[in-house]
Amino acid sequence: MHVNIPVTEEVQDSLGNRYVLYSVFLEGTLLFKVRYSDLHLWDEQLQRVFGNNLPAFPPKYYLAMTKSMAEERRLQLEKYLQKLVSDPVISSSEIFTNFFKRLQLETFKIPTIEIILKVYLPNDEQIRVDVLTTDTAERVLELALFKAALSRELMEYFSLFITHRENDGGITVVKQIAGFELPFITIWNMDDDSFQIDIRKCYMNPSTDAMLMGCTTAIHLLYIQAVQEYRMNWSRPTEEQQAKLQQLLESENKVKFLQLMQNVERYGHIQLGACTSDYPKPETSVTVSIGYLEMYCCFHTSNGNKEILQLPITDLNCWHVQMCNSVKDNCSIDKKHQLEFMFEYIQAETKKCITLRTEQAFLLSTCLKKIMIEQPVTGTKEDLEIVSNLQRCSACVK
Repeated sequence: MHVNIPVTEEVQDSLGNRYVLYSVFLEGTLLFKVRYSDLHLWDEQLQRVFGNNLPAFPPKYYLAMTKSMAEERRLQLEKYLQKLVSDPVISSSEIFTNFFKRLQLETFKIPTIEIILKVYLPNDEQIRVDVLTTDTAERVLELALFKAALSRELMEYFSLFITHRENDGGITVVKQIAGFELPFITIWNMDDDSFQIDIRKCYMNPSTDAMLMGCTTAIHLLYIQAVQEYRMNWSRPTEEQQAKLQQLLESENKVKFLQLMQNVERYGHIQLGACTSDYPKPETSVTVSIGYLEMYCCFHTSNGNKEILQLPITDLNCWHVQMCNSVKDNCSIDKKHQLEFMFEYIQAETKKCITLRTEQAFLLSTCLKKIMIEQPVTGTKEDLEIVSNLQRCSACVK
């Protein structure tokens, strides 16, 4: 998960005192607004629980801050929160979850009430879950999967995602919802009925499917997602595989369908929506998909030709997400050509750098991080600092 603070604002309280309010974004969407003093108090509470395992907290200033000091504090708070969110022990703790929950509710002025939240499966089957507006994604997922009759031991292999239903019937996976997020607020912020909350598997390695094949419900969940991706042409079966898959679909043989999909090219890939690239020329249309140990890019050149980059993750040197424009309505990033995903890779012993403009830049980065966790690849790193208007390094050669 990626945290950043692209927006700060100076606010005056009822006594006339002025203070800075930090807008904390998660995966490109406003998570909450918070004062430095609240974060400082929370850090002291965290220290009593986790001791020296915490990242350094930005120091207090007892004199008026200059612009450079204010910017330094903003960057330090970004790094501090990013490290906390990236720590599975801290981010799953009660003291962390309760603080983030309170700030989300206060920021959006959401009362605690009972609601029915609609959660969807990849086949558009709907699970209606009785929850509170204050329930976290972890809790909502648990309730939804309990209704679906999934074994509790297998729940860790699935997660809640925000998806977008396109006019042509396809879907775009927008983001994975963090366990500490409040799904009601997340989907409410989307402000568009074409967005919805889906349950999808949350791992990148297709061979992990085998660990779930002893559970009928898990098989069904894997099957309907595989069918969805197959029908959207995210995978690339051969003609022979296509014929066999079609037969298995007609007979609804879920296990054999999944077994055959394991051998299909790009099974388990997530295909991004429309995006552009600065390679080979600026504003080149490109089709991008990310899968286990591989990123696939198909550049559609102006003369109608296609150039393929099938990049093993082992050749990826580093990457980062860049925000290149302003924040819209101080709530969500205006994502139309707003986010950039820049990656550097090695080809024929030469460093090359490509920038993709895609509203799924954070999702792409999250997928790469998952791959690193599931199958560590040495020498590849992510620049966790999400920067604005970053100049390309002169070492990056197209």
